[in-house]
Amino acid sequence: MFKTPILIISWQRPEKTLALINVIRKIKPQKLYLACDGPIANDKENGRKVITTREILDKEINWICELKKLYSKTNNGCKVGVSKAITWFFKNEEQGIILEDDCIPHEDFFLFSEILLNKYQNDSRIWCISAHNNQAGKKHGKGSYYFSRYNHCWGWASWRRCWKFYDPEIKNWPKYKKENILKNVFSTRKEVKYWENIFDKIYFKSQPDTWDYQWTLTCFVNSGLTIIPNINLVNNIGFGKDATHTKEGISSTNNKELMLKESGIFPLIHPISLTRMKLADKRVESIIYSGYSNLSIKNLKLIINKLFFKIKKFFK
Repeated sequence: MFKTPILIISWQRPEKTLALINVIRKIKPQKLYLACDGPIANDKENGRKVITTREILDKEINWICELKKLYSKTNNGCKVGVSKAITWFFKNEEQGIILEDDCIPHEDFFLFSEILLNKYQNDSRIWCISAHNNQAGKKHGKGSYYFSRYNHCWGWASWRRCWKFYDPEIKNWPKYKKENILKNVFSTRKEVKYWENIFDKIYFKSQPDTWDYQWTLTCFVNSGLTIIPNINLVNNIGFGKDATHTKEGISSTNNKELMLKESGIFPLIHPISLTRMKLADKRVESIIYSGYSNLSIKNLKLIINKLFFKIKKFFK
């Protein structure tokens, strides 16, 4: 049986919750934590889905294990509901794996996490281990994983020693902003401005209703590195109308390795040095964060117009 504790965070998606349990069932963890937020008041459809989700959690975990549950009677929302569950988890455990119901990991992620949780448990430089790789197949370095400043949370693991610094309200953000903390993290004004806007909205407007940007800030200000596998080890199946944030678009996490019995991440090769992979981070910042946001509607129209005139000129 698998020894590292696992936290499952679910809410109103019974089918996705079952898909996650079916993967976890393969390793039969000795300790399992179940968190499920409460139903939205006066929403019968949501209430029905929450009840069905909890029934699956209660019935489908059919192996012998130490089981703890945190089922809320009322709806807390994403920020409070998820962060409360993770805090509860780390009050009980020194280290462990966190999986939301739409994050379906390859079975190899569990052993990958367990090995690295133990290897880096006392290394204050490492704050997170992720299943998610945003590099579209491009590998960095000669190891099985590399180090990043971005704490991707579509399937991840961490330690109590790190999560204890987490603050869902980011109360120290005005102080950090005044001291230009982000200038120590990023090299360009565009990047700094992008992330300042994110944290301003969280602090001043409580928008969006999420927990993960706060964890990102925690890692940033503490120079905490995240371990990223050189092969993506998770598929996010949560895109759609029942999602909290990813209602539109499609996931890019369906690489071929996820369909294989062995992902190729083993045998595990550790990096020679514990240094951040700047090229990989630059790519992520450009594609996912400040670079992506810079592609405004106006810029997009300019690009389309240029392509149109080039094609028109070609066919003359």
